[in-house]
Amino acid sequence: MKESQPYRIAGLALAVAIGLTGHALAEDFYAGKRVIMIVGAPPDGSYATYSRTLANHLPKHIPGNPTIELEYRGGGGGGLDTANYMDNAAPQDGTAFGITQQTIPVNQFIRPKSGRYDVTKWQWVGGIAPVRNMLALWHACPVQSIEDAKKEATKVGATAKSSPMFIVPQMMNHFLGTKFDIVLGYDGVAATNLAMEQGEICGRGASWVSVLSGAPHYAEKKLLKPIVVDGAKRDPALPDVPTLLELAQTDEQRQAFQVVAASATFGRSYFFPAGAPKEAVETMRKAFEETMKDPDFLAEAKAQKISVEPVSAEELQQAVEELTKIPPETLQAIGKVMAGS
Repeated sequence: MKESQPYRIAGLALAVAIGLTGHALAEDFYAGKRVIMIVGAPPDGSYATYSRTLANHLPKHIPGNPTIELEYRGGGGGGLDTANYMDNAAPQDGTAFGITQQTIPVNQFIRPKSGRYDVTKWQWVGGIAPVRNMLALWHACPVQSIEDAKKEATKVGATAKSSPMFIVPQMMNHFLGTKFDIVLGYDGVAATNLAMEQGEICGRGASWVSVLSGAPHYAEKKLLKPIVVDGAKRDPALPDVPTLLELAQTDEQRQAFQVVAASATFGRSYFFPAGAPKEAVETMRKAFEETMKDPDFLAEAKAQKISVEPVSAEELQQAVEELTKIPPETLQAIGKVMAGS
């Protein structure tokens, strides 16, 4: 049925009015408000760098142009403290959103009694980038591949059992049969770099970014060879290096490596607590998506040497849902392996 011209014009006018009304409502919601971004880390690390860079550009994409202030909840338990705070004490009116550490969402499933938060009810805004950790081997050592590591024991360095520097080789030992001898106690990646150079160890983990920023000559001169990454997808900077998930040959291995990969996916991701109004969440998601394409934001991110590989709210929610499908007893067993117990 054809519409007459007056009806078409009226329909167009109504659609425009609805669109304008929606924008006005969003503008009214945040106009003149102060929004707090809770950062579950100290003010001198990569979480802070990502968050400050985001806060510098996000407000101009939010209708009403609210101010965004950062509140740091650092220390050893900063990530867990932030998760607990967001669910139990933070404002639930859309004026507080945050970022916790990448292991915290997974922590709920493998150690269910360790916190007072429920990641299944979080309302995701989006992620600036996943945080993939890798395991790499020093060029002067005899072990240069996963197959080599199954035949011959070799030492790799790590900071602590809670670090991906420990978790990745530990999971490979348990599920793939490698023979990595994990030496704990190093004070960060710089210390493990020195240990490799001095022949104390033959490899180390952490992100490839930590190599490019802290010891770029390792990459330029091919002194360090990555053999695996822990993300759900390959690292764009290391397109020829497989993920743990690609190495899985059994359901048990796939479930275990999926848990590790989920932590990488959550990376540098932001969320609202369960009680935040849907209107606030949708407004912030749209603003976040626009910011990820903002030339000024991208230029500052490049200057800060932080990667931008956006993860959508839907992808983050899907990662949570995949974890809920794994039986609790399996998750807790995986948690024990990850902890080295």
